[in-house]
Amino acid sequence: MSSVRYEDVSFRYSKKAPLTIENLSLEIEEGEFLAVVGSSGCGKSTFLRLAAGLEKPESGTIYFNGKDFSRIPTQKRDVSMVFQSPCLYPHLDAAGNIALALKIAKEKGIEEKVRQAARMCGLEGLLSRLPSELSGGQRQRVAIARAIVRRPGLFLMDEPLSSLDSNLRFQMRREIRDLQRKIGTTSIYVTHDQAEALTMADRIAVMRDGKLEQVGSPEEVYLNPANTFVASFIGQPPMNLVEEEAFEGRFSLGGFSFPSPLPSGKFILGFRPENAKVGEAGPQIEVLGSENMGKEFWLRGSLLGRGGEIFILSPVSYPVGSRVSFSLSLECFRYFDLSGKRLF
Repeated sequence: MSSVRYEDVSFRYSKKAPLTIENLSLEIEEGEFLAVVGSSGCGKSTFLRLAAGLEKPESGTIYFNGKDFSRIPTQKRDVSMVFQSPCLYPHLDAAGNIALALKIAKEKGIEEKVRQAARMCGLEGLLSRLPSELSGGQRQRVAIARAIVRRPGLFLMDEPLSSLDSNLRFQMRREIRDLQRKIGTTSIYVTHDQAEALTMADRIAVMRDGKLEQVGSPEEVYLNPANTFVASFIGQPPMNLVEEEAFEGRFSLGGFSFPSPLPSGKFILGFRPENAKVGEAGPQIEVLGSENMGKEFWLRGSLLGRGGEIFILSPVSYPVGSRVSFSLSLECFRYFDLSGKRLF
């Protein structure tokens, strides 16, 4: 296993291009599963490529187990990668694809190592099949087995499930996480799917424009976002964010008054949609639409007297134009200043 540390790392793809990664510092502990999330172009794949040695930092240092590996070539790093596409050799069967790196390295006991990796990935009965004879999920399992068969110190995954259908993604993310726990390899997992990050990771790193916005456990990032960007990026639906004004220790939300920890001034109030449940007394919305989630409904509505859209949770649907009250506890509120930084 390897620990990885980025120290003030910056990178750009050309001299005239803006920084893709800017002054990034982060330590990944041995055996940790870190998920890196962010919108397209935020630098998350570049973050991974720097760890792999596919790109070299413009400035700063990347340490593997305390040693500077910033300019060490990929083949000399103890890393394996899995990409969005499995990239298997079509003329080799599953066993041949898994064994290829071992054969190149002229290792001993290749057959037994292949069988062990195949067993971990649920491929025991599929080793003689060509890639064209495997399903998408099975091909991705072969790619994962090929990456872990060498037992690398660092396991890198760049959106490995994004090309699979939703049911298969649900299954594969459990399998990848169980496998990572079993082998204990330090892992960096890049994804645009926050559900993958929240369900798989020990910690989540949220990126925007080449910078880290927040790093923390899934619970920390979801319940206590560092700013309004993280609050709006993590969660489906995202956290409701409403600009309010406190006066003499109180503020009004949807026609309902709440005590405020701020004696006066404007701020941004945040609360998760699942904490806003239809009730007899509380703020009101005018229903603009609803989304059927099977067991429950997300009601999309405009806050009474001020506009703007928020989501609340309801056991039933309501017609468009209905006025619906919802309940909220003070513990659910998160407070941000007007720049977006969390106050408390």
